[in-house]
Parts: sequence; structure tokens; C-alpha cells
Amino acid sequence: MFVESFRPGVAARLGLDYAALAETNPRIVYCSVSAYGQRGPLSTRPGLDPVVQCYGGLAWEQGAPEGEAPALVRGSLVDYYTGSLAASGILLAVLARLRSGIGQYLETSLLDGVLAMQAGRLFWAEDRESPEAVRDLLGDRVSRIYPTREGYLYLYVELPKFWDGLCRTLGLEAWLTDPRLQTMVGRHAHKEELIARVTERLAERPAAEWEAIFTAADVPCTRIRSVPELLVDPHAGANGMLATAAHLGLGPVRYLGTPVRLAATPGHAPGPPPALGEHTDAVLLEAGYAPDAIARLRADGVVR
Repeated sequence: MFVESFRPGVAARLGLDYAALAETNPRIVYCSVSAYGQRGPLSTRPGLDPVVQCYGGLAWEQGAPEGEAPALVRGSLVDYYTGSLAASGILLAVLARLRSGIGQYLETSLLDGVLAMQAGRLFWAEDRESPEAVRDLLGDRVSRIYPTREGYLYLYVELPKFWDGLCRTLGLEAWLTDPRLQTMVGRHAHKEELIARVTERLAERPAAEWEAIFTAADVPCTRIRSVPELLVDPHAGANGMLATAAHLGLGPVRYLGTPVRLAATPGHAPGPPPALGEHTDAVLLEAGYAPDAIARLRADGVVR
């Protein structure tokens, strides 16, 4: 398997394009990841996660329907999603190789990723609703992040049973028989009134208390947690996603566990990131190099 994320044309200039490698090894699975794809007028333009967020409409989606400024989604979301697309494509190519005996070339890009993750939004009743209407429906509902007396709380109340739980929990049972509010569309039409009343009620308690109350009522909710809080979260730890290991240069470091856990073949904890050259010998030995050949490569400055 070979993965590269150069701008289109760079791998060929280095003699590492698919055609060159497949000539030596027809079984190779070769994956190219770029910003804008391998073709088209922008293919060689430099692009990073925030740049493609803005080009691909995701930053526009984060702005309010009243015309507030676009906003980036933090956390390199497009990078991670595109990486997942690449991994899925590689697995498909490996499965195909098991049947055919030969490898193949595959590609994806940050632009592919940002468009794929918005598929439902991009094509939502496009012939009947304006983009502004869809943006409003998806971004400004009664389900939202609310301020509380201390901290913020997200509530999801679109389904009837969750709407029922909201109304009963906040003592707003009159809404359950209000003919205007019997559908999600009806509630959306009167969202300003509903949001104001819910906000008023939630200001009576801290977010942590409301989280416990709504959880007991089986209404999907969460207190808004910070990243530092999440790194010591007992639930994330219980699921094996938070771990600590000894790093050669830094001492004890925290890292994330494997996000997919297989019962029969669980694998090993990934451990801390290696230092430069830490695993050179192990990788080359596994690739078939003899110890003396590795020593020569190191002496010639080819590897560290």
C-alpha cells in the first residue's frame, strides 16, 4: 500500500506515481489524497482544511440565516473525514485485490470530503426550497444550544416523544395541546416564541443539573464540555479512548486509543508518537532489509 498527499504532479516528479510503482508491483494499492482533486482548474492550488471549508460551503452553513459572518468548524473536521474516506477506499481496494490479484489506484480530496459530509444539505428539496430556507431549518431550530444559569446545554426535541419530554420537564404542558405546535414544521414556524420561553426556564438552574433532569426524562441532551474536561472524562476513559504511555523524550503523555475495537482481533494500544527514526530498523527489517544493508543506508544518510 502507498499513500501520498502531495499536490497533483509532485509524486510523478519524484518517480513515485502510480504508473511507476505499479510497473514494479502490480498488486500495489495506491491512494492519492489532495486538496481539490487530481483534475480541474484548481487541482494544483494549495489547500488546507479551513481553506476548503470556506470553498466548499461549510463555513457558509455555520452563519446564521440573518446574515451573520461565515464561521469555521474547529477541529480539522474535513481533514479527519477525508482521511476516513481514504481508509475506506483502501479497504475496498484490498478486498478487490483478494479477488483479482492486482492492485489499483484510488483518490479522494478535501473537497470530496467537504461535499460528501454535506450531501443531505446540498440536495435537500433543491427544486422547492431556497438554500436560505434550508439553512434556516437546519441551523436555527428549537433543538439548539441554550444558555443556563451556569454553562450551556444542548437539547434535541424534534421527535414527538422528546418534545413531550421537554414540555413536561419544563412545566409547559399547554404546548402539548396547542394546535400550532403539533408538528415539527409548526414548532419551527413559532420558534422565536418557543426558544425565548425555554431559555427563560433554563436560566433557573445550572447546565449540569438540567443535564441530569433531562437525561432522567429520556430527552437527548448534553452539557457543553470543554476539550480539557473531555480529556479526563470518566465515560471516555471507560470506553478505552483515553490512555497514558511513557514517551522517550517527554515522559508520560496522554493519547487516544483505537476508535474501532474488534472483539476477535483487537490489536494493540497505539502508544505515543515515535521519535524521528525510532522505528527505522523495525520497519526496514520487516520490509526485508538485512541489518548490514540498514547500516549502510544509515551511514549514507538515506535514513535515520
